[in-house]
Amino acid sequence: MSDGGPPSISWPAGYRAALCVSIDVDGHYGETNARTPDAFWIHQTAYDPTGTERLLGLLADVDVTGSFCWVGRVAEERPDLVRRAIAEGHEVACHSWDHHAYNGLSRDEQRTDVARTRETLTRITGVVPTGHKSPGWRYDDHTFPVLQELGFAWAMDEPGGDLPYATSPDPTRPPLVQLPPSWLYDDYPFFVDRLLTPQQAYEFWREDLDQLRAEGKLMCLTLHPFVAGRPGPSRAVARLLDYAVDAGDVWIARADAIAGWWREQNGQS
Repeated sequence: MSDGGPPSISWPAGYRAALCVSIDVDGHYGETNARTPDAFWIHQTAYDPTGTERLLGLLADVDVTGSFCWVGRVAEERPDLVRRAIAEGHEVACHSWDHHAYNGLSRDEQRTDVARTRETLTRITGVVPTGHKSPGWRYDDHTFPVLQELGFAWAMDEPGGDLPYATSPDPTRPPLVQLPPSWLYDDYPFFVDRLLTPQQAYEFWREDLDQLRAEGKLMCLTLHPFVAGRPGPSRAVARLLDYAVDAGDVWIARADAIAGWWREQNGQS
């Protein structure tokens, strides 16, 4: 949990709330580890490259940037898509080496996994990732100390509220900024666990965004290319982004920008 209550935050001038679009590029590894031996769902992930391209195009259409959280093995398989994301202004962050849950790994195993993923993404892009999302949000007591030790700036694992907050296992090191995710802002509950129409998903997210706008808080979307990158579900994302852009008071930003802003506001830069 967070270190005390959520900090006060003033978003950049002209904005009353923030929205982060994060895309988890899992390839087949997420479903392989979660659903083996369910060949149907594993085979669905063959759509991942097509979905990634569609989401990149969707973000370009509204001229906003997001955070692409890459599984290391997928990045090795499709370095062209990783480089395209960087070239188009998006953040590339770590999402484990092969999507094995971290709560089943030792501290040393987690450290090796995170470091290997970061080294691979750095080699492909020339940019050192500063953010991390654990596979399936399945972290444990080792995860945040490892990330802090390795110098990561942010994680999107712990759903501890509607604002960024600090996690400081080692008080002698800069804190790790948590950007809280939510199962309700993930495409899975809407288009995999239960099949809703794009309009229903859009309306749900829009209502939550309006409440967060009223409170001056943060929404972190989690999308998967083989889910939200399909034609119909992608329309829910497009409508939400169109709505947020038209509202004029929502800062749509990469995770590293939001974490950096939080650090500046709280004297941690």
